[in-house]
Parts: sequence; C-alpha cells; structure tokens
Amino acid sequence: MTLAKHWVYNKDEDIVLTQLKGLVAANPYVHLIADEKVVFNPHSDTSKKITVISGGGAGHEPLHGGYVGENLLDAAVSGQIFASPSTKQIMAAIKKKSDKSKGTIIVVKNYTGDVLHFGLVAERAKSEGYKVELVAVSDDVAVGREQNKMVGRRGLAGTALVHKVLGAASAEEKAELKAVAGLGHAVNENLVTLAASLDRTSVPGKAEQEIEFNANDEVELGLGIHNEPGTKIKPIPKLDDLIKDMLRKLLSAEDKDRHYVDFDGDDEYVLLVNNIGGTSSFELYAITEHVLQNLPLKKKPTRVLVSDFVTSFNSPGFSITLLNLSNIDKRKVGYSSKDILRFLDTPTNAPGWKPKSYASKDWDIQSDRQEDSPMKHQALLTSDLKIDAKSFEEHLKSGLENLLKEEPKITHYDTLVGDGDCGETLAAGANSILKALKDDSQFKKHLSDPVATLSQITEFVEDSMGGTSGGIYSIFLTALVQHLKVAEKVDHETVANAFHNALHEGLFKYTKARIGGRTLVDTLQPFVDTFQDTKDLSKAVEAARKGCEETKNLEASFGRASYVDKKELEAEGGIPDPGAVGLLALIQGFTK
Repeated sequence: MTLAKHWVYNKDEDIVLTQLKGLVAANPYVHLIADEKVVFNPHSDTSKKITVISGGGAGHEPLHGGYVGENLLDAAVSGQIFASPSTKQIMAAIKKKSDKSKGTIIVVKNYTGDVLHFGLVAERAKSEGYKVELVAVSDDVAVGREQNKMVGRRGLAGTALVHKVLGAASAEEKAELKAVAGLGHAVNENLVTLAASLDRTSVPGKAEQEIEFNANDEVELGLGIHNEPGTKIKPIPKLDDLIKDMLRKLLSAEDKDRHYVDFDGDDEYVLLVNNIGGTSSFELYAITEHVLQNLPLKKKPTRVLVSDFVTSFNSPGFSITLLNLSNIDKRKVGYSSKDILRFLDTPTNAPGWKPKSYASKDWDIQSDRQEDSPMKHQALLTSDLKIDAKSFEEHLKSGLENLLKEEPKITHYDTLVGDGDCGETLAAGANSILKALKDDSQFKKHLSDPVATLSQITEFVEDSMGGTSGGIYSIFLTALVQHLKVAEKVDHETVANAFHNALHEGLFKYTKARIGGRTLVDTLQPFVDTFQDTKDLSKAVEAARKGCEETKNLEASFGRASYVDKKELEAEGGIPDPGAVGLLALIQGFTK
C-alpha cells in the first residue's frame, strides 16, 4: 500500500462543486445550477432542437461538464466522485433544458447507478409529458458476456463519440427524437474500447488515502475508470507488443465471450486514443503512432482523434477505441457513415472536445502526409584538400572509442551537476559516426577529403545530439569546415588557423561561454589557442587537460550546473565539468 499525494483542500470542501465553479468561470458560454451540480448551455433553444443531457460520477473530466456547448450537450449532471447523481439533480437538468415538443435524449455510461438513476428520471419525466429516450454506452471489451450477465459491459471512452455524434445530430432542424436515439444505439453497438494503465488512480480531496498501486514492473490491462481491476501483466511489455495484444482483443472474433463488433478488412472506421488522465501529450501522440503502425486492418482510419476524452484522475494509462462505420451503413438506421463523420467534424465551443474540428474535405485527403526533407538530397560539400584516409579513420575511431569508454564517468558527473544526459548525448554522437564508418559507403569514400568528411560528421552530430552540447559541437564544426575550405593545403599551421577562426569568429559569436565559465570551452579554448600559438599538438593537448582539470575549482556560469550550490560541488571533492571531460577524452583519443 502506498500513500497517494494530492493538494490539500479545505476541510469539508465539496471539491466536485469547486471544480465545476472553476469550469464555469473559465467558460463564459455555460451556466451552473450549483445546488444540483448541473452545467447547462443557456443559449441552446431546445424548443427547436432535441435536448441532449448526460452525466454521471465526477472524476472523468472533461466528461461530463466539459462537453456542454454548441453541437454537443445541452446539460450535464455531476454526482460525487465515482458516484451517480441523484434523481433530484437529474430532474433539475430535465426541467431546466428539456422541451416537451422536440424531446430529450439522455446519454449515460452503462454502470448500475447511472442507468438506475437516469432511467428512473426518464420514466418520471415521461409521466409529466416529456418525450425521453435513453442511450446507455457500453463499449468496454474487457468485460465478457459470462462475467457480468446482469449489468453488461462498461461505458468508457466511446462515450465521448456518442456525445459528439448525438450532440451535432440533435441540432439539425429536421432531426427526430427516435431517429437520433436510434443513431446513438447504432454507434454504441459498433464501439469497442480497451484500456491499459501503468497504475491505479487516486482521488484528490481524500487525506491519507492508501492505494494499492501496481509494482514498478507491472501494467494493468482492461481496468475500469473507477479503479476496477484488470489483468496485471508482468514485466511491462514493449509498447508494440502491448498494443498488438489490445488490438487483437478489440478485433479478433476468436474470443466469443468478448467479441462484440465484427470488423472486416475493408471496413471504414474511426480511431480514438484516449488519455486516461496521467499520460503526457508527448507519450499520447507517440502511443497513437504505435497504434497506427500496428493496426491489422487494410484501410487507414477515416478519423484519428487523440485527447483526454474520458479520464480517471491521474491514472497513467491510455485506451484505444474503434468505431466501425461500415456496420452502421449496413444497418440502414436512417443515418450514414458520412453523416457520422460530418457530426464528428461539426465545430463546437465545448472546452472538453479538444480535437480540432477540421472540415470533412480535409480529412478526405488520405495521401501520406510525411514528406522527405529538402535537405535529403543536398549536394555534399567537397574540396581539393587531401589527407591520409586510413590514418584519419584510425585516429577518429580512437577518439570516439575513448569518449565512449569515459561515458559512464561523464554521466555520473552530470547526474551530480546537471540533468544526467551529457554522457548519453556525447555517446549518441560518437556512435552515429562509428556507425557511418562501418556502414556508410558514401562517408568512407570521402575520408581523404577533410572538408567532405567534417561536413558529414557535422550532419551526424546535428541529427544525433541534442541539447546545448550538440549545438556547440555543430556550430564549431560548421565554422571549421568553412575555414578549412579556403585553405590551400593541410598542415599544422592551416589546421591551427582553421581551429582558431572556427572558435573565435564562429562559435564565440553565438555563446558567451569562455575560459572560466565551467563548460566544455574550458577544454576547447586552451587547446585551440595553444595550438595556434605553438603549432605543437602535444602542448595543446596538455593545455586542454589542465583547462578541464581546473573546472573542478570553478563556479558554473552557464547551463543547469549554474543552479547547483557551489558548496555541494565542494562537498563532493570537486566535480569537473562533464562536457569538458567528454571533449578532453575525444581530443586525447584522437591525438594518441
């Protein structure tokens, strides 16, 4: 059991109401019935359109209040966290927004409390003269038919698709209640969703709550959005393997207990990738690409929707939802797959619907939108200068291998004074060049031309090394190439001059780092200046070594090390700058 951490709220504060007030404060388009926790759109004229109302327990935001807006929900009712709202709350939403002429559709997730409470209100409203249809969303494939015969499968991220389709359909002038409700049932019957998460969720506002989190090497498949358990997988599989397993469960007809929707290879479908709450946007888009690469269906999805649609607080997971459009066409429910796509594309000002509403014609362009870089076929910069290719290759390998040997030490230093990635960054650059020496015939072909060779090395560095050090190496090498290109021969004097000009007229234009700033320049500048002054390579290497050693005694002026207390460095016995150590290893290896 682990103690979950959240912000500390006021004692006895109704945190659900607090967040609803915050939602309304940030959305001038909606109003709030605070006593009943009902968010509604005061601008929708439900005497002329079908009313669409939804709701359920809090904790799944932006569901439900975040979906109130034009062409989406007219009202949303919030219960307490993971608990259905009361019939009184739901009836308040009906009376506030429903009109007896056009009728009302209630959309709920298929959980016992929601279906009972919203269903009871639907019947009461009918007895008062309202026309009401209820659509229960049940898209989860983790729940088998035999596992829960009484309740059926749960409503998950597919709920957002039902909201969006019915919200836009209900706003059309000629829309009829039974037909729109039938569309909702048809969409639901062709939805499948499966969730995976690295861990459980925890609830804010509960002090000292204990959560049985998963082990560090576990992932959970098929879990619910209220901490209902799934199947634990140990160790955590590679993402591609996990996604293949999820897609197999979503699409395969072999498991009769959990096979709910038929998919043929030529079917049109919508893909929705949902953030359950604690997944970063960075990873969510990476996950989406892995899903697309592993989809076994012949056609690409007609729409790809990625966002936090139906969440569970901070659960670090995602779910995959597929909506089979072709099946709906086969059923002839009065609406076609093109209608559904049009409803999904209809713009809305509801803040919870975050996918951009692109025009349908933009989605219809199915060509590959990934293009080759204009840099791909750039002509190689060459010169008439000549060096001993074999000797240069040996020295280059020696320098790179020496750098890789020092990488663990550099990484250790950087974990103490930086963000820990300096060694990895340098190793990435070194390995990219070594790989080219082994596999790239174009690169090896030009080793006798220092301009061509350094130009290609600069490209390898730019492609493989990020961060400040990658930028510094790239700028210096680019300037070095420019100054070597005008040389008439290669000897100590011309190389020394090229190094000096690359540093003082090139790199120093773009950084204020100088000797004494505790950076790789403390190695580079003594090497370059000494070589320029003496034309003696051994003296230049010794000057570089001394400059690097001196960084133990310097206070950082640049980079993340500048935020580290000098006393911490002194307590460690003096830590040299990791970048300076890396460059020294490269120089010493190259000049052996």
